[in-house]
Amino acid sequence: MRNTGVELALTWNDQVNKDFYYSIGVNGAYNKNIVTRIANGEGVIHGRAVVEQAAELYRAEVGYPIGYFHTYVTDGVFQTQQELDAWLAAGKPTISDNPQPGDLKVLDLNGDGVLNQDDDKTMTGDPNPHFTAGLNISVNYKGFDFGVSGYGMFGHQIFRAWRQYGHRPYQNYTTEVFDYWHGEGTSNKLPILYSSNSKGLNTDMFIENGDFFRFQTVTLGYDFNRLWKNSPFGQLRVYVQGQNLYTITGYKGMDPEVGTSSGFDSWAKGIDLGFYPQPRTILMGLNIKF
Repeated sequence: MRNTGVELALTWNDQVNKDFYYSIGVNGAYNKNIVTRIANGEGVIHGRAVVEQAAELYRAEVGYPIGYFHTYVTDGVFQTQQELDAWLAAGKPTISDNPQPGDLKVLDLNGDGVLNQDDDKTMTGDPNPHFTAGLNISVNYKGFDFGVSGYGMFGHQIFRAWRQYGHRPYQNYTTEVFDYWHGEGTSNKLPILYSSNSKGLNTDMFIENGDFFRFQTVTLGYDFNRLWKNSPFGQLRVYVQGQNLYTITGYKGMDPEVGTSSGFDSWAKGIDLGFYPQPRTILMGLNIKF
C-alpha cells in the first residue's frame, strides 16, 4: 500500500502590548491512498457483508484505495408503471422479481441483462479522507484567556448501514421515513417502504459525503491574581470549557467521525452501524499554582 501527500503547518504568535497577545495555528494535510500489491492471483482481499442477505460491502484491491465501497449503482426510483414498463422493454433487469413503481433502478453496468454481484458492482465511495485540517486559536488579555481548537476531515464517504436496516415499515428509526417514495414525484432517491424492498443489496443509496469540521474545545478563563495583588498563589484561574460544542457537516447520521468498525476487518472504515455519538460536555474548573 502506498500513501502519498503533503502536510503543512503554520503558526503566528503576536504580542500587541503588555496586556494583549494571541496565537493562531492552522495545519492541513492531503493524502492519497492506493493498494499496490496483494499476494494472490485475484489481486483482491474481499471484505465482509454488513447487513443480512448482502454480499461484501468493502474490499482491498490493487489500484484502488484500501477499504473502498464496492456496491451497485442506482439511477433513481421508478415513478410510474409506464416508466417501469419501458425499462423492462429495454431488457434491463430489476432488483425485484415482481417490480413495481417505487423500486430502485439499479444499473446493469456490463449490459448483460442480469444484475450480477461480480460484474455490476463498482467503486462508489472511498472511506479514506483526502484532506485533514486543524485549527488552534488562543487569546490572552488582562487575565482573561480564550482558546478554540478544532479539526476536520474532507473528501471521503460514509456507508450509513443502519439506514439499510431501517428501510422496513417496522423499523422507522428517523423522520427520514417521510422522504421515502410514496407516489409519483415524491422521491427519486429513497424507494418505497415495504419489507423486502432492498433484497439485501448494497447500493450507493446508502453512501453519503462524510465531510465535517468539529469545534473540539472552546475555553474561557480568568486569572484572579490580576485583581488580588497580594495573592499567595502563582495562579488562581477559573475557567469554563465546552467540548464537542458544534460539528459542521451535511452527514445525516448521528456522528460523521466514523473510524474502524468493530466486528469487521481492521482496514475497514466509514461504516456507520449507528454508533453512539460523541457527547457534548461543559466543564468548569479551577487552576491553582503555588
